[in-house]
Amino acid sequence: MLLGFKRAKILSYNAKGRTAKVHIHGMTDGASEGLTATFAYPVGDSDKDTEREILTGEDVYVFFENGEESRPVIAFFSSHGENAIVDTRRIRQENIELLARTKITAKAKTIEIDGSETVNIHGAVQINLTSEAKVSISAPQISMNGM
Repeated sequence: MLLGFKRAKILSYNAKGRTAKVHIHGMTDGASEGLTATFAYPVGDSDKDTEREILTGEDVYVFFENGEESRPVIAFFSSHGENAIVDTRRIRQENIELLARTKITAKAKTIEIDGSETVNIHGAVQINLTSEAKVSISAPQISMNGM
């Protein structure tokens, strides 16, 4: 029976099956392919409703369901120590949705939204732009109500 966490490396990821092939240090050394592992998602992140980007080559920790070495579960990424980004939280995914029932608040000294092609802002009833000083719109062409 295996207890605790073991270091592993993600060899491949199956998005549809929500599984990954992993190399587990000291267990699958020399094997041509790793073991199939499932994921332990944080409470509130159902794998039926959200997906996290999983990259090949990431270092992770696994535990074993019911202590069985044939049933690894990826628990979390491992720390790399030096050369890590400081003071930035990045979320990378093909598509990201923020779904709030009432309100989303973003506060910072500067907020930037950059769409390489289009930025759409839609309000079913109203859109308010307010400033303590100045509102600027800069474009080669400005259309108001389709004109």
